[in-house]
Amino acid sequence: MKKLLCIVFLTFLISFTLAQNKINLNQGTILPKKYNQTVPYEKIKGKLMVKVQINNKNYNFLFDTGAPFAISQKLFKELNLKTVGDVDLHDSSGKAEKMIITSLPDLQLGEIHFKDSQGIVFQETTTEILTCFGIDGIIGSNMLRNSVVQFDDRNNQIIITDNADNLSLKTEVYQKLDLSASQSNPFINVILKKGKNDAADKILFDSGAESFYEMSLDAYKFLKEKTDVITTVAESKGTYSWGFHGMSDLQFQHILETPEFILNNEKFENIRITTTESQESRMGSKSFQFGKFTLDYRKKRFYFEPYENIDKTKVSEKTWGISPTIKNKKFVVGIIWDKSLEKEINLEDEILQFGSVDFEKKDFCELIKAETDFQEKELTVVLKDIKTGKIKSVTIKKI
Repeated sequence: MKKLLCIVFLTFLISFTLAQNKINLNQGTILPKKYNQTVPYEKIKGKLMVKVQINNKNYNFLFDTGAPFAISQKLFKELNLKTVGDVDLHDSSGKAEKMIITSLPDLQLGEIHFKDSQGIVFQETTTEILTCFGIDGIIGSNMLRNSVVQFDDRNNQIIITDNADNLSLKTEVYQKLDLSASQSNPFINVILKKGKNDAADKILFDSGAESFYEMSLDAYKFLKEKTDVITTVAESKGTYSWGFHGMSDLQFQHILETPEFILNNEKFENIRITTTESQESRMGSKSFQFGKFTLDYRKKRFYFEPYENIDKTKVSEKTWGISPTIKNKKFVVGIIWDKSLEKEINLEDEILQFGSVDFEKKDFCELIKAETDFQEKELTVVLKDIKTGKIKSVTIKKI
Protein backbone atom coordinates (compact mmCIF):
# COMPACT_ATOMS: atom_id res chain seq x y z
CA MET A 1 0.00 0.00 0.00
CA LYS A 2 1.62 3.23 -1.11
CA LYS A 3 -0.32 5.58 1.14
CA LEU A 4 -1.58 4.81 4.63
CA LEU A 5 -3.72 7.42 6.28
CA CYS A 6 -3.46 8.52 9.89
CA ILE A 7 -6.73 6.63 10.19
CA VAL A 8 -4.72 3.38 10.22
CA PHE A 9 -4.08 3.98 13.90
CA LEU A 10 -6.64 6.60 14.89
CA THR A 11 -10.27 5.83 14.12
CA PHE A 12 -13.12 8.33 13.81
CA LEU A 13 -16.58 6.79 13.84
CA ILE A 14 -19.64 8.90 13.16
CA SER A 15 -22.27 6.15 13.12
CA PHE A 16 -24.79 5.68 15.89
CA THR A 17 -27.95 3.87 17.00
CA LEU A 18 -31.00 4.81 19.03
CA ALA A 19 -31.10 3.69 22.64
CA GLN A 20 -34.91 3.65 22.72
CA ASN A 21 -36.54 1.31 20.23
CA LYS A 22 -39.89 3.09 20.67
CA ILE A 23 -38.47 6.03 18.71
CA ASN A 24 -38.95 5.38 14.99
CA LEU A 25 -37.07 7.54 12.49
CA ASN A 26 -38.38 5.56 9.52
CA GLN A 27 -40.47 8.49 8.32
CA GLY A 28 -40.72 10.36 5.04
CA THR A 29 -40.85 9.45 1.34
CA ILE A 30 -38.82 9.63 -1.89
CA LEU A 31 -39.95 11.36 -5.08
CA PRO A 32 -40.26 10.49 -7.90
CA LYS A 33 -41.52 6.97 -7.23
CA LYS A 34 -39.36 5.54 -10.05
CA TYR A 35 -35.69 6.53 -9.90
CA ASN A 36 -32.21 5.35 -10.85
CA GLN A 37 -29.74 7.95 -9.64
CA THR A 38 -25.93 7.79 -9.90
CA VAL A 39 -24.28 9.89 -7.19
CA PRO A 40 -20.53 10.68 -7.33
CA TYR A 41 -18.68 10.86 -4.02
CA GLU A 42 -15.39 12.17 -2.72
CA LYS A 43 -13.66 9.92 -0.22
CA ILE A 44 -11.97 11.83 2.61
CA LYS A 45 -10.21 9.59 5.14
CA GLY A 46 -12.63 6.79 4.40
CA LYS A 47 -15.70 9.04 4.56
CA LEU A 48 -17.99 9.16 1.50
CA MET A 49 -18.96 12.80 0.91
CA VAL A 50 -21.81 13.70 -1.47
CA LYS A 51 -23.35 16.99 -2.59
CA VAL A 52 -26.98 17.70 -1.72
CA GLN A 53 -29.30 20.65 -2.18
CA ILE A 54 -31.64 22.16 0.39
CA ASN A 55 -33.68 25.19 -0.66
CA ASN A 56 -31.52 25.40 -3.82
CA LYS A 57 -28.33 25.73 -1.77
CA ASN A 58 -25.46 23.21 -1.87
CA TYR A 59 -24.28 21.30 1.20
CA ASN A 60 -21.83 18.47 1.95
CA PHE A 61 -23.35 15.34 3.47
CA LEU A 62 -21.78 12.13 4.67
CA PHE A 63 -23.31 8.96 3.17
CA ASP A 64 -23.54 6.66 6.19
CA THR A 65 -25.51 3.42 6.29
CA GLY A 66 -24.65 3.03 9.98
CA ALA A 67 -26.60 6.14 10.97
CA PRO A 68 -29.97 7.83 10.47
CA PHE A 69 -30.45 11.22 8.82
CA ALA A 70 -28.69 13.98 10.79
CA ILE A 71 -27.83 17.66 10.39
CA SER A 72 -25.49 20.11 12.07
CA GLN A 73 -26.55 22.63 14.69
CA LYS A 74 -25.66 25.39 12.24
CA LEU A 75 -27.91 24.01 9.52
CA PHE A 76 -30.71 23.29 12.00
CA LYS A 77 -30.72 26.97 12.99
CA GLU A 78 -30.17 28.26 9.44
CA LEU A 79 -33.21 26.37 8.14
CA ASN A 80 -35.27 27.30 11.23
CA LEU A 81 -36.36 23.68 11.66
CA LYS A 82 -38.70 22.52 14.39
CA THR A 83 -37.89 20.13 17.22
CA VAL A 84 -40.22 17.13 17.00
CA GLY A 85 -38.80 15.17 19.94
CA ASP A 86 -35.64 13.90 21.59
CA VAL A 87 -33.96 10.55 22.10
CA ASP A 88 -31.11 8.86 23.93
CA LEU A 89 -28.55 7.94 21.32
CA HIS A 90 -25.63 5.47 21.46
CA ASP A 91 -22.61 6.39 19.35
CA SER A 92 -20.06 3.97 17.91
CA SER A 93 -17.83 4.34 20.99
CA GLY A 94 -20.63 3.06 23.22
CA LYS A 95 -21.55 6.39 24.88
CA ALA A 96 -25.17 7.59 25.09
CA GLU A 97 -26.57 11.14 25.33
CA LYS A 98 -29.91 12.84 24.69
CA MET A 99 -30.29 14.34 21.19
CA ILE A 100 -32.87 16.56 19.47
CA ILE A 101 -35.01 15.04 16.69
CA THR A 102 -36.05 17.24 13.78
CA SER A 103 -37.76 16.87 10.40
CA LEU A 104 -36.55 18.25 7.04
CA PRO A 105 -39.22 19.04 4.42
CA ASP A 106 -37.01 18.42 1.37
CA LEU A 107 -33.45 17.30 0.60
CA GLN A 108 -32.38 16.82 -3.02
CA LEU A 109 -29.69 14.31 -4.05
CA GLY A 110 -29.28 14.44 -7.81
CA GLU A 111 -32.83 14.17 -9.13
CA ILE A 112 -34.10 12.40 -6.01
CA HIS A 113 -36.07 14.31 -3.38
CA PHE A 114 -36.19 12.99 0.20
CA LYS A 115 -39.37 14.40 1.73
CA ASP A 116 -40.03 14.90 5.46
CA SER A 117 -37.06 12.87 6.71
CA GLN A 118 -36.73 12.69 10.48
CA GLY A 119 -33.31 12.72 12.08
CA ILE A 120 -30.84 13.89 14.71
CA VAL A 121 -29.28 17.32 15.30
CA PHE A 122 -25.54 17.19 16.00
CA GLN A 123 -24.46 18.39 19.42
CA GLU A 124 -22.10 21.34 19.67
CA THR A 125 -19.40 19.02 21.05
CA THR A 126 -19.56 17.02 17.83
CA THR A 127 -19.54 20.00 15.50
CA GLU A 128 -15.79 20.72 15.64
CA ILE A 129 -14.63 17.40 14.22
CA LEU A 130 -17.40 17.40 11.58
CA THR A 131 -16.42 20.92 10.57
CA CYS A 132 -12.89 19.65 9.86
CA PHE A 133 -14.39 17.39 7.20
CA GLY A 134 -16.88 20.01 5.98
CA ILE A 135 -19.83 17.82 6.97
CA ASP A 136 -23.21 19.60 7.13
CA GLY A 137 -25.25 16.46 7.65
CA ILE A 138 -25.70 12.73 7.12
CA ILE A 139 -27.73 10.73 4.63
CA GLY A 140 -28.61 7.68 6.68
CA SER A 141 -30.32 4.34 6.34
CA ASN A 142 -33.75 5.54 7.43
CA MET A 143 -33.80 7.65 4.23
CA LEU A 144 -32.72 4.65 2.13
CA ARG A 145 -35.05 2.02 3.60
CA ASN A 146 -37.22 1.77 0.46
CA SER A 147 -34.34 1.83 -2.03
CA VAL A 148 -31.58 -0.34 -3.50
CA VAL A 149 -28.11 1.12 -2.93
CA GLN A 150 -24.92 0.04 -4.69
CA PHE A 151 -21.39 1.17 -3.76
CA ASP A 152 -18.87 1.15 -6.63
CA ASP A 153 -15.56 2.39 -5.25
CA ARG A 154 -13.58 1.99 -8.47
CA ASN A 155 -15.82 4.60 -10.07
CA ASN A 156 -16.34 6.61 -6.86
CA GLN A 157 -20.09 6.41 -7.19
CA ILE A 158 -23.22 5.27 -5.41
CA ILE A 159 -26.28 4.17 -7.36
CA ILE A 160 -29.65 4.63 -5.66
CA THR A 161 -32.64 3.06 -7.38
CA ASP A 162 -36.15 1.82 -6.66
CA ASN A 163 -35.51 -1.50 -8.47
CA ALA A 164 -32.51 -3.88 -8.33
CA ASP A 165 -33.15 -4.82 -11.99
CA ASN A 166 -31.68 -1.43 -12.92
CA LEU A 167 -28.25 -2.50 -11.62
CA SER A 168 -27.43 -5.50 -13.85
CA LEU A 169 -26.09 -7.49 -10.90
CA LYS A 170 -23.46 -10.00 -12.02
CA THR A 171 -24.17 -12.40 -9.19
CA GLU A 172 -27.22 -14.27 -8.00
CA VAL A 173 -25.60 -15.01 -4.66
CA TYR A 174 -27.00 -12.97 -1.81
CA GLN A 175 -27.72 -13.23 1.88
CA LYS A 176 -30.58 -11.89 3.95
CA LEU A 177 -30.26 -8.26 5.01
CA ASP A 178 -31.61 -7.56 8.50
CA LEU A 179 -32.76 -4.01 9.19
CA SER A 180 -33.02 -2.39 12.62
CA ALA A 181 -36.55 -1.40 13.59
CA SER A 182 -35.93 2.23 14.53
CA GLN A 183 -33.66 3.49 11.73
CA SER A 184 -33.22 0.62 9.23
CA ASN A 185 -29.51 0.07 9.87
CA PRO A 186 -28.40 -2.91 7.69
CA PHE A 187 -26.95 -6.05 9.32
CA ILE A 188 -25.31 -9.03 7.58
CA ASN A 189 -23.55 -12.22 8.66
CA VAL A 190 -19.89 -13.05 8.08
CA ILE A 191 -18.20 -16.37 8.79
CA LEU A 192 -14.93 -16.78 10.69
CA LYS A 193 -13.26 -20.12 10.14
CA LYS A 194 -10.26 -22.00 11.52
CA GLY A 195 -9.77 -25.52 10.22
CA LYS A 196 -13.05 -27.37 10.62
CA ASN A 197 -14.39 -24.85 13.12
CA ASP A 198 -16.46 -21.88 12.06
CA ALA A 199 -18.66 -19.23 13.66
CA ALA A 200 -20.88 -16.40 12.46
CA ASP A 201 -20.75 -12.77 13.51
CA LYS A 202 -23.73 -10.54 12.81
CA ILE A 203 -22.27 -7.19 11.77
CA LEU A 204 -23.44 -3.71 10.85
CA PHE A 205 -22.68 -2.74 7.25
CA ASP A 206 -21.45 0.74 8.07
CA SER A 207 -20.28 2.97 5.23
CA GLY A 208 -19.49 5.68 7.81
CA ALA A 209 -16.73 3.60 9.41
CA GLU A 210 -13.25 3.33 7.85
CA SER A 211 -12.43 -0.23 8.82
CA PHE A 212 -12.57 -3.45 6.83
CA TYR A 213 -13.99 -5.38 9.79
CA GLU A 214 -14.06 -4.56 13.50
CA MET A 215 -15.40 -6.89 16.18
CA SER A 216 -17.50 -5.79 19.13
CA LEU A 217 -16.23 -6.66 22.58
CA ASP A 218 -19.36 -8.76 23.18
CA ALA A 219 -18.70 -10.78 20.02
CA TYR A 220 -15.05 -11.14 21.00
CA LYS A 221 -15.92 -12.49 24.44
CA PHE A 222 -18.40 -14.98 23.02
CA LEU A 223 -16.13 -16.22 20.21
CA LYS A 224 -13.13 -16.44 22.54
CA GLU A 225 -15.04 -18.51 25.11
CA LYS A 226 -17.19 -20.66 22.82
CA THR A 227 -15.12 -21.17 19.66
CA ASP A 228 -11.59 -21.60 18.37
CA VAL A 229 -11.79 -19.33 15.32
CA ILE A 230 -9.82 -16.30 16.58
CA THR A 231 -6.29 -15.87 17.97
CA THR A 232 -5.25 -12.94 20.16
CA VAL A 233 -2.19 -11.13 18.78
CA ALA A 234 -2.12 -8.33 21.38
CA GLU A 235 -4.31 -6.76 24.03
CA SER A 236 -4.03 -3.60 26.07
CA LYS A 237 -6.10 -1.03 27.94
CA GLY A 238 -6.61 2.30 26.18
CA THR A 239 -8.60 4.06 23.49
CA TYR A 240 -8.05 4.97 19.84
CA SER A 241 -11.52 5.82 18.51
CA TRP A 242 -13.68 8.91 18.42
CA GLY A 243 -17.45 8.51 18.35
CA PHE A 244 -20.38 10.89 17.90
CA HIS A 245 -20.13 11.98 21.56
CA GLY A 246 -16.34 12.28 21.66
CA MET A 247 -13.47 10.00 22.64
CA SER A 248 -14.34 6.58 23.97
CA ASP A 249 -13.43 5.58 27.52
CA LEU A 250 -10.39 3.46 28.39
CA GLN A 251 -11.14 -0.23 27.90
CA PHE A 252 -9.24 -3.43 27.23
CA GLN A 253 -8.95 -3.76 23.44
CA HIS A 254 -7.61 -6.60 21.32
CA ILE A 255 -5.85 -7.26 18.03
CA LEU A 256 -7.00 -10.58 16.62
CA GLU A 257 -6.40 -12.88 13.68
CA THR A 258 -8.58 -15.46 11.99
CA PRO A 259 -7.39 -17.85 9.23
CA GLU A 260 -10.50 -17.40 7.08
CA PHE A 261 -13.12 -14.68 6.78
CA ILE A 262 -16.01 -15.45 4.43
CA LEU A 263 -18.30 -12.77 2.99
CA ASN A 264 -21.13 -14.35 1.01
CA ASN A 265 -19.03 -16.86 -0.98
CA GLU A 266 -15.80 -14.82 -1.04
CA LYS A 267 -12.91 -15.90 1.20
CA PHE A 268 -10.27 -13.64 2.77
CA GLU A 269 -7.31 -15.26 4.52
CA ASN A 270 -5.40 -14.36 7.69
CA ILE A 271 -7.21 -11.13 8.37
CA ARG A 272 -6.28 -8.77 11.20
CA ILE A 273 -9.18 -7.62 13.39
CA THR A 274 -9.35 -4.94 16.08
CA THR A 275 -12.09 -4.84 18.69
CA THR A 276 -14.37 -1.85 19.10
CA GLU A 277 -16.38 -0.28 21.94
CA SER A 278 -19.44 -0.22 19.67
CA GLN A 279 -22.39 -2.42 20.61
CA GLU A 280 -22.10 -4.22 17.28
CA SER A 281 -19.34 -5.53 15.03
CA ARG A 282 -19.12 -3.68 11.73
CA MET A 283 -17.71 -3.61 8.20
CA GLY A 284 -16.69 -0.21 6.86
CA SER A 285 -15.57 1.58 3.72
CA LYS A 286 -12.12 -0.05 3.60
CA SER A 287 -13.96 -3.12 2.30
CA PHE A 288 -15.13 -1.16 -0.77
CA GLN A 289 -11.74 -1.58 -2.47
CA PHE A 290 -12.49 -5.30 -2.89
CA GLY A 291 -15.74 -5.16 -4.84
CA LYS A 292 -19.22 -3.75 -5.41
CA PHE A 293 -21.62 -3.89 -2.47
CA THR A 294 -25.37 -3.77 -3.01
CA LEU A 295 -27.93 -3.27 -0.25
CA ASP A 296 -31.44 -4.09 -1.41
CA TYR A 297 -33.38 -2.56 1.46
CA ARG A 298 -36.67 -3.30 -0.29
CA LYS A 299 -36.24 -7.06 -0.62
CA LYS A 300 -33.78 -7.30 2.29
CA ARG A 301 -30.93 -8.75 0.26
CA PHE A 302 -27.17 -8.15 0.42
CA TYR A 303 -24.89 -8.74 -2.59
CA PHE A 304 -21.10 -8.66 -2.94
CA GLU A 305 -19.42 -8.70 -6.37
CA PRO A 306 -15.60 -8.93 -6.07
CA TYR A 307 -13.52 -6.83 -8.45
CA GLU A 308 -11.01 -8.58 -10.66
CA ASN A 309 -7.33 -8.54 -9.66
CA ILE A 310 -7.86 -7.48 -6.05
CA ASP A 311 -5.05 -7.63 -3.50
CA LYS A 312 -6.52 -9.43 -0.52
CA THR A 313 -3.26 -9.25 1.45
CA LYS A 314 -4.28 -5.75 2.59
CA VAL A 315 -6.57 -7.32 5.19
CA SER A 316 -3.50 -8.90 6.81
CA GLU A 317 -1.57 -5.66 7.42
CA LYS A 318 0.18 -5.51 10.78
CA THR A 319 -0.37 -2.88 13.45
CA TRP A 320 2.13 -0.42 14.92
CA GLY A 321 3.18 -1.02 18.53
CA ILE A 322 1.21 2.04 19.67
CA SER A 323 -2.09 3.55 18.56
CA PRO A 324 -2.50 7.32 19.01
CA THR A 325 -5.60 9.26 19.94
CA ILE A 326 -6.39 12.95 20.42
CA LYS A 327 -6.86 14.52 23.85
CA ASN A 328 -7.13 18.23 24.58
CA LYS A 329 -6.44 18.82 20.88
CA LYS A 330 -3.07 17.08 21.11
CA PHE A 331 -1.86 13.87 19.51
CA VAL A 332 -1.17 11.41 22.33
CA VAL A 333 -0.54 7.71 22.91
CA GLY A 334 -3.93 6.00 23.22
CA ILE A 335 -2.93 2.33 23.40
CA ILE A 336 0.39 0.54 23.86
CA TRP A 337 0.02 -2.76 22.03
CA ASP A 338 3.69 -3.77 22.25
CA LYS A 339 4.32 -4.63 25.90
CA SER A 340 8.08 -4.17 25.44
CA LEU A 341 7.44 -0.43 24.99
CA GLU A 342 5.74 0.08 28.36
CA LYS A 343 9.04 0.92 30.10
CA GLU A 344 9.69 3.71 27.58
CA ILE A 345 6.20 5.00 26.71
CA ASN A 346 3.24 6.06 28.86
CA LEU A 347 -0.41 6.38 27.92
CA GLU A 348 -1.08 10.03 26.99
CA ASP A 349 2.56 10.85 26.18
CA GLU A 350 2.27 13.59 23.56
CA ILE A 351 3.38 12.49 20.10
CA LEU A 352 5.48 15.27 18.58
CA GLN A 353 6.64 13.30 15.56
CA PHE A 354 5.59 9.95 14.11
CA GLY A 355 8.17 8.79 11.60
CA SER A 356 8.70 11.67 9.17
CA VAL A 357 5.48 13.47 10.11
CA ASP A 358 5.66 16.39 12.54
CA PHE A 359 2.49 16.70 14.62
CA GLU A 360 3.66 19.25 17.17
CA LYS A 361 2.62 22.34 15.20
CA LYS A 362 -0.55 20.96 13.60
CA ASP A 363 -3.90 22.39 14.66
CA PHE A 364 -6.88 20.20 15.53
CA CYS A 365 -8.18 19.76 11.98
CA GLU A 366 -4.68 19.10 10.64
CA LEU A 367 -4.29 16.34 13.24
CA ILE A 368 -7.63 14.84 12.24
CA LYS A 369 -6.90 14.91 8.51
CA ALA A 370 -3.13 14.26 8.41
CA GLU A 371 -1.88 11.88 5.70
CA THR A 372 1.36 9.94 6.07
CA ASP A 373 3.45 7.34 4.27
CA PHE A 374 4.41 4.52 6.61
CA GLN A 375 5.96 1.72 4.56
CA GLU A 376 8.80 1.05 6.99
CA LYS A 377 8.92 -2.00 9.23
CA GLU A 378 10.05 0.24 12.06
CA LEU A 379 10.26 3.99 12.70
CA THR A 380 11.10 6.55 15.35
CA VAL A 381 8.49 8.34 17.44
CA VAL A 382 9.38 11.57 19.26
CA LEU A 383 7.37 11.98 22.47
CA LYS A 384 6.90 14.41 25.33
CA ASP A 385 6.72 12.39 28.55
CA ILE A 386 3.44 13.10 30.38
CA LYS A 387 5.10 12.47 33.77
CA THR A 388 8.39 14.38 33.42
CA GLY A 389 7.86 16.68 30.42
CA LYS A 390 11.10 15.43 28.89
CA ILE A 391 11.46 14.86 25.13
CA LYS A 392 12.37 11.30 24.14
CA SER A 393 12.79 9.27 20.96
CA VAL A 394 11.58 5.66 20.80
CA THR A 395 11.82 3.13 17.99
CA ILE A 396 8.61 1.19 17.38
CA LYS A 397 7.81 -1.77 15.14
CA LYS A 398 4.75 -3.41 13.69
CA ILE A 399 3.35 -6.41 15.53
